[in-house]
Amino acid sequence: MNNTYRAKCQCGQLAVSFTQAPVAQLVCHCRDCQIVSGMPYAKAAFFITEEQCAQGEFKAVNMKGGSGKPKQYRQCSRCNDFVYAKVDALTGLMGVAVDKLEPPFEFKPMAHVWTSEKAPEVEIPSGVFQFPKAPPFRPGKQ
Repeated sequence: MNNTYRAKCQCGQLAVSFTQAPVAQLVCHCRDCQIVSGMPYAKAAFFITEEQCAQGEFKAVNMKGGSGKPKQYRQCSRCNDFVYAKVDALTGLMGVAVDKLEPPFEFKPMAHVWTSEKAPEVEIPSGVFQFPKAPPFRPGKQ
């Protein structure tokens, strides 16, 4: 069954869509994700970047990732809603904010990452993969 996965900001001006399921789903506890999301962590689904998958105007929040490579959080230029990120260390992938994805998407996290920066009040369920920094695998790479 072929689904299209779509995410958009509150006002609908900035959107992304993908024809393939995400290659990874993670909960990130890094400080940057905390700042951008306004939450103690961010839930992200990583999709293989497709031609013309993003539509609309965005404002970029540029940061440096844990790898030392740049990353860019993109939010709507109109409503300021964060929709997706491009991380240079994850070539060919886009990280999409899970709360912006429309059904039929279902969030099934593979792991919690950057737990070394986790907010003290956040509890991670037992039995879930956890990595103090970036995971040792690269989503989408064999």
